[in-house]
Amino acid sequence: RISTLFLRTRKMSRVQCLRLLANGLRQSGKSALPAAFAASVAPLRAQAGIQFQSIRAFTVSSVVQNELANILKSEHKYEVENYEKPEVIAAGPPAPFVLAETAGDTLLTLTRKFNNEDINVDLHVNNQMAPEDDNGSTVVSFNVSVTKGDKSLVFECESDGNDLFILHVSYEPKDGVSQESVFTGPVFEELDEKLQEEFKRFLSARGVTADLGEYLRFLIFDKEQREYTNWLSNVSEFVSK
Repeated sequence: RISTLFLRTRKMSRVQCLRLLANGLRQSGKSALPAAFAASVAPLRAQAGIQFQSIRAFTVSSVVQNELANILKSEHKYEVENYEKPEVIAAGPPAPFVLAETAGDTLLTLTRKFNNEDINVDLHVNNQMAPEDDNGSTVVSFNVSVTKGDKSLVFECESDGNDLFILHVSYEPKDGVSQESVFTGPVFEELDEKLQEEFKRFLSARGVTADLGEYLRFLIFDKEQREYTNWLSNVSEFVSK
């Protein structure tokens, strides 16, 4: 009878096949499957196991994805609700500097004209020291370019909001040096102290002072905060799709 069942199952669906097999076993009193029939059923069992594992993996993945999306949304909501633009930033940069920035870009640029010179102040969020408190970075790093024609003086500076520090002064083409081996200037600390002070006065006359450094400290903190909030929004939207 089992052999007859085997022949019939070749024309039946999988469900009908298993039901017929069960009835045949009960009537025959046998507990073991014929080898030929067992071989034909084995792939069905394997496929069912794979499908079960796939469904389980998909379910776990969906739960994890939903949890991640919820946390991202919660964090974004918190940042939006608790964001407050610092007063020094709301007032704008010290005149006559004009701020230029692009969402998603860590570069911040302040520009102005001084007689026949173009003054650029560039700073990157990613190149700063970690802040010690919520009032901004302890020290902000930035470059000041003073350009006349196709040549520039580039000052590498730092400020803690109370003073301005010059780290290096380079003389280079307007578009920058083409090779790292080009000599652009001596070690600033090795210059005569009077010369160091005159370079500092040179920048001060162009509006690059400790007051500007204080503004830049808060600007960096505010920019990083806004970019973090935008990042949370973008990632949350991506995960939720």
